[in-house]
Amino acid sequence: MITVALGVLIVVGIVAILLLGRGVRRQIESLRAEIAAARIAGALDRDSPVP
Repeated sequence: MITVALGVLIVVGIVAILLLGRGVRRQIESLRAEIAAARIAGALDRDSPVP
């Protein structure tokens, strides 16, 4: 019984980590798109420290 509960907790933890990783990756991609749009609009210089 305890091993089943531990197994379920491990699976839930792995799924949570994967979902968190997807969310962070999506936010980074949208931030890069915003930076690219700002550079195109001329709001940021090319020498800006933002990657």
